[in-house]
Amino acid sequence: MKTADDLRRRTDDVLLAFLHAERDAGEPEIHPLLDELAAIVGAGGKRLRPRFCYWGFRAAGGEDGPEIIRTGAALELLHTFAMIFDDVMDASPLRRKRLASHEGLGTAGALLSGLSGFVLADRLLWSSGFPADRLAAMTERYDRMRMRAIAGQYLDVRAARRGDADEATVRRIGALKSAAYSVVDPLAIGAIAAGASGDVLEALDAYGRPIGEAFQIADDVLGVFGDPATTGKDRDGDLREGKQTVLLVRTRTLASADDRAFVDAHVGRPDLDERSAGRVREIIRSSGALDETQALVTSLRDDALRALDSVPLVEAAADALRSLAVEATVRDA
Repeated sequence: MKTADDLRRRTDDVLLAFLHAERDAGEPEIHPLLDELAAIVGAGGKRLRPRFCYWGFRAAGGEDGPEIIRTGAALELLHTFAMIFDDVMDASPLRRKRLASHEGLGTAGALLSGLSGFVLADRLLWSSGFPADRLAAMTERYDRMRMRAIAGQYLDVRAARRGDADEATVRRIGALKSAAYSVVDPLAIGAIAAGASGDVLEALDAYGRPIGEAFQIADDVLGVFGDPATTGKDRDGDLREGKQTVLLVRTRTLASADDRAFVDAHVGRPDLDERSAGRVREIIRSSGALDETQALVTSLRDDALRALDSVPLVEAAADALRSLAVEATVRDA
């Protein structure tokens, strides 16, 4: 079975070679923008989207080859665009243990670098080498994925501004912004590339939706409780932004009136200091919201693993998807 490290290496080799070729062929003025994309790729990452895409392809009977690696690399390049834009909108100072793009290039430079990634992701996908009919179906799903992610980001920004989202709203944001974009659609794009049957697509969807949601919820927990030295991100950023999450909604529900008032008074403040952020974390823990949220992640993962058994899949792919389910939801980075 292909290892995670092998798939990461092959994906990165394709991405860096592609960006280097585009740099050589493009105008000199765009070199700093493409260099920033290459630097983000080189700074690390789990490559979950390419790996879900690859194993969706293999689950549907596809054979390993350069075409599916190029397809996964296109998804990773699209993700690079999304990270740059997300950091601009959230004013995040760090990404992957380095300065966020807008800190080095300025806001305009970061947005232009991200847009370069958006455009080039399309080119990489279209040059993947799959037959035209398969590529057309893959592209249709790819476009819907992008629109769902944009809708989820808009809801996320709007909810943070209002600061009073309920759990149904934050889970809808997670379904649009992360579940589909990070797991469900990469799985489907890979499966479509292999000519998957309806039963296989349904089984992958039933697996991917709870894993995608659990991934987002686990990421939100990590955003508040993770070690910045490991995550490469500022752990107070989500609290300053006022990001509406299952963790925060459940804290408001379970905390005492005084603790809830403290959370409401401090979360979403751009000037939130380290001491107040620490107190918010204490309230999240003591209220039971952290334990409840982590239990929800486990429950969603269990749902996903049961779905894998609903339709016979290629054994190596089923095993890999089980491992990915754990990796995506039991996280320290």
